[in-house]
Amino acid sequence: MIASLQAMAVDLSRDTTLIVLQAIQRGEVSSVEVLDTMIANIERWNPLVNAVVAQDLERARAEATAADDLFVSGRKRGPLHGLPMTIKDCYETLDLVTTAGAPELAAHVPERDADLVRLLRRAGAIVWAKTNVPLYAGDHQTYNDVYGVTNNPWDLARTAGGSSGGAAAAIACGFTTAEVGSDIGNSIRQPAALNGVFGLKTSHGLLSGRGHIPGPPGSLGVLDLGVFGPMGRSCGDLRLLLEVLAASGTAFGGVPGASLQYLPEPPDIADMRIGVWSDDPVSPVDGSVKAVIEDAAARLEAEGATIRTDIRPAMASEQLHEVYQRLLNSALSTGLANELWKDLVETAAGNYEPTDDVRLAFARTSTLPHRDWLLADELRAQAQAAWAAVFDEVDVMLAPVQPVPAFLHDHERAYGKRTLSVNGADVPYRNILFWAGIATMPLLPSVALPVGSAVQPDGVSLPVGMQVIGPRWGDMALLARCEEIASVLGARFTPPPLVVGD
Repeated sequence: MIASLQAMAVDLSRDTTLIVLQAIQRGEVSSVEVLDTMIANIERWNPLVNAVVAQDLERARAEATAADDLFVSGRKRGPLHGLPMTIKDCYETLDLVTTAGAPELAAHVPERDADLVRLLRRAGAIVWAKTNVPLYAGDHQTYNDVYGVTNNPWDLARTAGGSSGGAAAAIACGFTTAEVGSDIGNSIRQPAALNGVFGLKTSHGLLSGRGHIPGPPGSLGVLDLGVFGPMGRSCGDLRLLLEVLAASGTAFGGVPGASLQYLPEPPDIADMRIGVWSDDPVSPVDGSVKAVIEDAAARLEAEGATIRTDIRPAMASEQLHEVYQRLLNSALSTGLANELWKDLVETAAGNYEPTDDVRLAFARTSTLPHRDWLLADELRAQAQAAWAAVFDEVDVMLAPVQPVPAFLHDHERAYGKRTLSVNGADVPYRNILFWAGIATMPLLPSVALPVGSAVQPDGVSLPVGMQVIGPRWGDMALLARCEEIASVLGARFTPPPLVVGD
């Protein structure tokens, strides 16, 4: 079986979703063959990586066979016809267990699909397996008591990121070529960057989150800051998936007059105005990451792009981050257990032992009075205006995704006790959130591109990603510009050593 699969017209170790779909539609490969190859890859490498955590093989084979039969008859369901896909274990899937990494949901089998899963199926995709997440998607590493730890396929001793760590690792290993992640604190961008794949954090409100956990199963409200978006092996993959996921009355969250912005013609790098934000005192960036981003900017400038290293939003970095933390912790507070919530309220009120400033700050931002939340929301509006002024001057902003490449697993220490090694010094683990927040707090779209690599002291070479930020609702225009940037830089998906070295 493996020998015949290796002779297929597509190479699932490196081909993009677009290439796989074109091969299916030309009749060069069947949906069943693609599914069988994904299963073979999972059987070979998933015991090491632990990215795929639940499967429905019987249904997958039946749907793949039906897709092939339908195609032979001259029909297809949609632009993703016959494409087998995994989906992040935060999205409810009909008749397939959905846990969000939570032991209390280990037996949760939804009776309907999340909106985005429904849209994938409607477009012809075969959604047949789930990918691992941290507990309630709440960490920059992927591990939980239900399914265990997901390892980075570039170095199994390192994290695959979080919360879409299973999704990113699955794309890198050929368990799937496309996924849908979610992002409130770097959960699409960071895993994409750490695994060498592509990801889009969409404009807030663009895509429906009904059926995503968290919130609790059955939630209908829109979580502040939280977004949902495609992951894949190229900007073209992201564009195709976004077209599918935005093709619904659930898009734009009911914002009056909102619509996706397209460029009238493909962009030319020589006409592009690019801002660069490669480091910041609030969250210093390791030289190995900073060098890759600044080298990318220099190469773009050599091809004719106008580069601005001086432009920033007219609001201090410290204040941008503070506003983000207030809004983020307030948004996440609804998912806290009642006993923990009561403890935080008491801590915020001063009934605490003043030995942990991090815990005190978290308590105060998680329990904001409504008046204080409204004041933070006003500061967000001012930040949005400051970013709009930036985009009067540049088309996109380049920035790190996080301060370092993939780091060693660190699960034993509590979140507030963890550190990262940046330029030889220990810095707080939570510094990852600064680079998440510069796009998240003002509700902007951001694309993670694999643009280089960094060799670690132990000789391991790890992917380095860069985020490219654009104006709100400009997701399609941003993807068009990122496609040109990726083309100039030669930024493409490269399979990890685990796969090519097997």
